[in-house]
Amino acid sequence: MRSLVGWCCPCLDVADTVAPQSVLEPLVNGRHVVTRSANSGEGPIEVLEQNVYCMRHGHRQDEEEDVWHISAARPWDPPLSAKGRQQAREAATQFKSKNIDYVFTSPFVRCLQTSAEIVDELGLEQGRWLVLWPMAELCDPRLLLAGRDDLRGILSKRPIREWMWNGQTFEQALSDLLAPELALSGVRIRPEMWNDTTPIYPEKIEQALKRYERQIRLVCKEFAGRNVIIVTHGEALRAAVNMYDARAAVYEVKHTGHVPLHRERDSSGAWDQWSLCCTSGQTGVYWSYAT
Repeated sequence: MRSLVGWCCPCLDVADTVAPQSVLEPLVNGRHVVTRSANSGEGPIEVLEQNVYCMRHGHRQDEEEDVWHISAARPWDPPLSAKGRQQAREAATQFKSKNIDYVFTSPFVRCLQTSAEIVDELGLEQGRWLVLWPMAELCDPRLLLAGRDDLRGILSKRPIREWMWNGQTFEQALSDLLAPELALSGVRIRPEMWNDTTPIYPEKIEQALKRYERQIRLVCKEFAGRNVIIVTHGEALRAAVNMYDARAAVYEVKHTGHVPLHRERDSSGAWDQWSLCCTSGQTGVYWSYAT
């Protein structure tokens, strides 16, 4: 794995010996298939509890082959490795009993592939697999274009939407650039864009963490009462933990690790506060506290 990837994403598979405080600084309206009025506010009154799972994608090809990015046509968007696809399939099985209603995903191909395995395993119908641009990777050129100085001048400060899929729309890319990778999962349905608000580019880590938190909260609000999985990137899981435990310093996120959030209705029918239903390391996400 390129050292710069670890430099930009400190919570991604770092050694257990890394000091937790090292992650405090970075080392570097789309289509809505269910109406907002149907899912916003309190949600279905008969639903008494809700679970939201924020999950990191599986192992990437450029972690398997550290020179992959040198000749890649789109080095900012590595697919899953064979190991990553296996991790995604294994992760999918643990959610079969969770009564998942929707699977959301970052538009990056490794997240699309990871979520495809889950969608296929759960047998979800069309319209239940939704794409969230705001859950995309940290949009820092030092991460996305690491080792490819030939592209920096060309892409400059252009919006990521313009070059993410070589000028294609997401729908066009599904039938072209992304089709071979998604075909490996055997998934029978297509993902649909739910929020097409792209991150700013270039972006700082602090901006990305705020973006992740806003989007997680939006999903919780708009899909109140629904059990959902959000497949995203390591830093987003750091944001999910800190939403409900600001004291926690996340220092490692395993591939397909996840953060489970849970809430219930009280006796009056109103939702209680969200709770973080895991301890450090229990679901592949590790954090500690300053002493």
